[in-house]
Amino acid sequence: MKLCMMSCMLGDMPPREIVRAAADCGMEAVDWVALHQTDPETLKKLTEDAGLRIAAHTMIKNKFLERKPDYMNDFKQSLDDAAAMGAPILMLPPFARVNQTSLEDDRKAWIEYYAQAQPLAQKAGVTLTLESTGMKQSPIVTADEVMEVLRAVPGLQVTYDHGNVATADDPVAAYLRQKDHVVHFHLKDWKISDAPSPGGDRKRCGRYFANAMIGEGDLDLKGFWSRVDPRGRTLFVNLETLDFSGKLSKVEALKKVSDSLRNW
Repeated sequence: MKLCMMSCMLGDMPPREIVRAAADCGMEAVDWVALHQTDPETLKKLTEDAGLRIAAHTMIKNKFLERKPDYMNDFKQSLDDAAAMGAPILMLPPFARVNQTSLEDDRKAWIEYYAQAQPLAQKAGVTLTLESTGMKQSPIVTADEVMEVLRAVPGLQVTYDHGNVATADDPVAAYLRQKDHVVHFHLKDWKISDAPSPGGDRKRCGRYFANAMIGEGDLDLKGFWSRVDPRGRTLFVNLETLDFSGKLSKVEALKKVSDSLRNW
């Protein structure tokens, strides 16, 4: 498995230390989620100097979510950042907008946004992706919803988040429908229950999901990975995980999971 550091897992740690942690965990790349108050050229240099690649840049900006009319300025800035750092992928996650009226209305709005953004990304030589987001009000989670967006926006691709899909759909079946569009993976784990549980949030499937370190939750991640096709196995995989019990530091937890998954 080609492991990738999801930079937000290390919180406010300085970028130089994030890169060092990725190397210490035996990862091959970094997905820079936002910019960590650092210019993209510096992130590129820090990453490459450590012998790592930049797998992706994940855009975290709020104007579209807040329904502000100049939201495309956010996208254009993030696209410029992705190009400057040499990120081959720019991921734009479709969270719920404020004052959501329905999942369907939000999904229609996101389709319009992606349709505006995709030609700009294509011109810049950057692959634009969406992911299934895993909150109860997320408008794009299931395979049907993702495929609706992909049909409407040719060229848009998928960062496949197995754990997020599991909050509303069968994650293996959903992957098999989307696999030709998948260019990057996220892995996480959950403790899942039918009744409210400590730390658990009710998801769209009606069950309660609480964060768990990969390997300690209820998702069959190894079974899923065994169904990933040969092309998919060449893609980078973000480890979206920590030791939520607090027994291990963030870096210790990521190293433990990396050592466990590397040879899958």
